[in-house]
Amino acid sequence: MEKMLRDALRARRQMIRDGELLPEDEFRRRRRVTPTQLARLNASGSVFSIEVEGNAYYPRLLVDPIHNLQRLAYVCRILWPASPDSRLDFLTSENGALGDITPLHALANDDSYRELLTVARGWASEFSRTTVKICAGEFIRGIELPTVCTGVAEIDPRKNIWRRAMEALQEGANLRPAGPFCRAKAATVFVSRSTAGKPGELMEARLDVIVIRGLAHTGVVTGNAPRCDLSPVSVEKVDDVVTVIRKILAACG
Repeated sequence: MEKMLRDALRARRQMIRDGELLPEDEFRRRRRVTPTQLARLNASGSVFSIEVEGNAYYPRLLVDPIHNLQRLAYVCRILWPASPDSRLDFLTSENGALGDITPLHALANDDSYRELLTVARGWASEFSRTTVKICAGEFIRGIELPTVCTGVAEIDPRKNIWRRAMEALQEGANLRPAGPFCRAKAATVFVSRSTAGKPGELMEARLDVIVIRGLAHTGVVTGNAPRCDLSPVSVEKVDDVVTVIRKILAACG
C-alpha cells in the first residue's frame, strides 16, 4: 500500500510538471472566474481539484477548449459522488460501454454523448449507497428491535433523502427479504448512507412510526436536531408495515 501511495504521488507530481494539473490561480485565469465563482463551480461539482501534498490542483482538461466544456461540466456534476481521483480516471480512460473511447472523446458526438450520460450515471451511483432498515416495535435506546426487512439503493446522495429511501424500498429492488411482511402498530425505520472508500455508515434519519385508527403518526429524528412530527398519513387495515412506510415516505417526498 505504501508503494502504491508513493507511485501515485510520483505520478501526480509528473502531471504537475507536464501541466496536466494546474494550480488554482492558473486554473482561474484560464477559466476566467473569480475565487467566489470557482467556489460555486466546486460546490456544484462542475469542476473538481486533485490534492497533491496539501495543495489543490485542477485538471487542465476542465479548461481545454478542445472539449465541449458545457457538456463536460454537466458530466462532472453527474460524477460528483465519486472521489476526485476516480472522476479524473473515469474521464480519461477508454470505456468499453462507449465503444472503447474515453468519455472526453464521447463529448464531441451527440449520440456518444447521450450514451455517456447513461454510463456516467450508472458509474457514479456505485459510489454511494442508501440503506433503509425497517424494525418492528417502538424505538428504545439500547434495545435491539427485530428487523422486518432491509432495502438498499445505489443512488446519487444529492437526491432528496426520502426519494432515496423510497427507491431502496421498491419491489424487485435490493429488498431483503422480499415479503410477505407483517402488519405492525409500531415500527422504527433507520435510513443510513455509505460512501465507497470511506469506513462505516452515516446515520441520516430515524423514523418512529405508530399506527392508530387508520393514521400513521411519524416522528423524524435527524442528526442532533430535535424530533420533528410529520402530518399523519392515512393507511388501510390490510397494509403491511412496509406498505405503511412507503406511504409515509411518499408523503415526505
